[in-house]
Amino acid sequence: MRVRRLLAVLAAVILAGCAIRPPFSDETLKGVDRGFTVQDALQHPDHLAKVMWGGVVVGAANFSDHTDFSILSYPLNRQEQPDLDQVPGPRFIARYPGYVETMVYQPNRIVTVTGTFQGLEQGKIGQAPYQFPVVKTTNIFAWPVDDDDRSSVHFGFGLGLGMHM
Repeated sequence: MRVRRLLAVLAAVILAGCAIRPPFSDETLKGVDRGFTVQDALQHPDHLAKVMWGGVVVGAANFSDHTDFSILSYPLNRQEQPDLDQVPGPRFIARYPGYVETMVYQPNRIVTVTGTFQGLEQGKIGQAPYQFPVVKTTNIFAWPVDDDDRSSVHFGFGLGLGMHM
């Protein structure tokens, strides 16, 4: 009985270690105000803070010296991934210095970013005026695309060999 419990605990620890997290260094995460949300930014535009926000890319545009990503925010889960089962929050702009290939960050791509909240910027969503919180982004992590939508059957054979049908 003890052996089974020990094996169950060991399996849980191993699986928890396999969870995907953004590859942000401890230095990058140092000083991040995890309690300061996109909604807080709208209410306190003068509170400049180091943040980690995430969501779904709505659009992206390249400029001469930076790339802007318009992101529909979602709360982050324990793995720092946007939790799409929660109610979305306001949109924000992740402003990344330099050129970024926007095809990698197409609309509907799930991302987590770190950076410094810089204040609000007037813009539009369609024809409606909108105030966007802007993050001067230092890191952007695109979550792996979920391939569960494809129909396939997987058979595994010991020794790491596999056959996909």
